[in-house]
Amino acid sequence: MPKEVAQKNKGTLQRADDISALSARAKSLGISLLSEAPAEIDKTLFSIISEDMAKRYGMVPFRRVDNVLSIAMINPQDFEALNALRFLAEKERLTIDIYLVSEKVFLDIVKHYTGTDTVLKEAIFSLKKDSEEVTEVKEKKRSTETDIFQDAPIAKLVEVVIKHALDGRASDIHIEPIEESFRVRFRVDGILRSQLVFPLEVGRAVISRIKILSNLKIDEKRKPQDGRFRFEMESGKSVDLRVSSLPVIDGEKIVMRVLDKTSNTIDLEKLGLWGHNREILESRIRQPFGIILITGPTGSGKSTTLYSFLQILNKEERNIITLEDPVEYYVEGVNQSQVKPEIGYTFASGLRSILRQDPNVIMVGEIRDSETAELAIHAALTGHLVLSTLHTNSAIGAIPRLIDMNVEPFLLASSFQAVAAQRLVRCICENCREEFVLTEGQQSSIRGLFESIPDQEKKAYNLSSSQPMKFYQGKGCEKCGQSGFRGRIALYEALEISEEIRAIITDKRGNEVEVKEAALRQGMMSMKQDGILKALKGITTLSEIERVTEGKVLTDEG
Repeated sequence: MPKEVAQKNKGTLQRADDISALSARAKSLGISLLSEAPAEIDKTLFSIISEDMAKRYGMVPFRRVDNVLSIAMINPQDFEALNALRFLAEKERLTIDIYLVSEKVFLDIVKHYTGTDTVLKEAIFSLKKDSEEVTEVKEKKRSTETDIFQDAPIAKLVEVVIKHALDGRASDIHIEPIEESFRVRFRVDGILRSQLVFPLEVGRAVISRIKILSNLKIDEKRKPQDGRFRFEMESGKSVDLRVSSLPVIDGEKIVMRVLDKTSNTIDLEKLGLWGHNREILESRIRQPFGIILITGPTGSGKSTTLYSFLQILNKEERNIITLEDPVEYYVEGVNQSQVKPEIGYTFASGLRSILRQDPNVIMVGEIRDSETAELAIHAALTGHLVLSTLHTNSAIGAIPRLIDMNVEPFLLASSFQAVAAQRLVRCICENCREEFVLTEGQQSSIRGLFESIPDQEKKAYNLSSSQPMKFYQGKGCEKCGQSGFRGRIALYEALEISEEIRAIITDKRGNEVEVKEAALRQGMMSMKQDGILKALKGITTLSEIERVTEGKVLTDEG
């Protein structure tokens, strides 16, 4: 046997012996053994047991289900640690479930703390030290305060917060004053979760540090400001952060939107644009001229969908120009321009200039007013493909909204190609997904929602048969932080502007009822229907669909 293989086998046997010994000890103590660190840990649990406390007592939280908190301990017979846990259980009204772990597994879990406690203490100490050194000379004080914001502990704290957010897949970071402290919350899969609490003076210094990084005015606290900066990760990957400051009653709030430059390369399949909806939009974006709109509330993924369209259209023979506020993602080969209303460079004035740049495709970040709407329609009528977004609740609602913006119905009918609405829902965690079957009454009510969709869609999803429909939900596990969800996907509804609908727009000023009837006749699929099809695929839950669409999914609770 080669020497290397022998050494490898020896190491494997040694680890097996260690696990065997630990297992025997756990059995003698009447507790479970945690043989390896969970792949992912809900970092919100670290607010219950601090990093210092974890290292002092050799115990660390790794899972919570309802009010049961699972604790990994190196020595479950440590009386001091057990007393601390007993106090914690009474204070937080928790039931403690203890697991025995090796020192290696314990350290693997502790690594997830990212050093926040230590960095926060250094920042507090640094601020107190600097505060003591401030003299009464105003110029000297101003200089010292600026140094505080650039100070290593504060800079390190900001870095740790951002790294913590990126590790947790956060899309937004909220830093806000509450009473006598600052709260840090991360938005993960569309839901805000509390993560950290800073003392007041630390929170103010963190806000100022972020403003410096974003090239914002530190002393301007009376009005909102917008900026951005780039964060370099240890892996070498860079992430852009879009920063917004807002004056609030207790001080100033900062929100940082995470703009991952690689996320704009997601294809339509991964976004959730499938089937009939995808056929409509893919065929229409390949037209040489016309206007295509994506509607939905802020944060529903409209920009990501438009960027995916640009990726499809981005060819050497096309001149693509965008007008954005702000430019969220950089796309190689596309001319991207950011509007600046403070100097008169608006969507409307920018559109006029773009038309003199010989474009084939124009993307306008948002149609906000009548002037921009009229110019976008004019551009579409003069041989350009225009992509944009609009704030309406449904795809059909975009037609009366544009007419209310004083767009002439006959011009709208001539230029409109398609309009889609979208919402984001959370995906079921694949690690803990489990299926369940609805009652016969509930299944009947769901089948009734699909009477108008094309037969091929019914057949693909087994909607026309009598077989039970299977839906899924997340049980909750370590990988999803016991939430049952991990990641998000979009629900879509796409309206193709047919000749019948053009006639309704021109003759009846886009009457919503008649447009809806015509859309159903041509097989339009609603957002709720699209969501149910995704639920049948085991991607999301019926409760998530109810959360983002109008009305209940199940009319019969059976």
